[in-house]
Amino acid sequence: MIKKVDWHSKVLWTSLTALLIVLVQQIAKVFGFEFSNDMAGQIQGIVNTVLTILGLVGVVYDTTKGDSK
Repeated sequence: MIKKVDWHSKVLWTSLTALLIVLVQQIAKVFGFEFSNDMAGQIQGIVNTVLTILGLVGVVYDTTKGDSK
């Protein structure tokens, strides 16, 4: 069964943002621009840290709402 997409979901937008970053990296590689391993690692570390902080303060997952089972 397909459910309607909740476009206000912070988890959805966080996931889409991560996937878009990967897409940009892959498209850039097609056109000959590659990130060095060091740069890619640093960018990944920054994104992970930002997502961890946002999750900790409840931006990514709103802890004030109960489980909607």
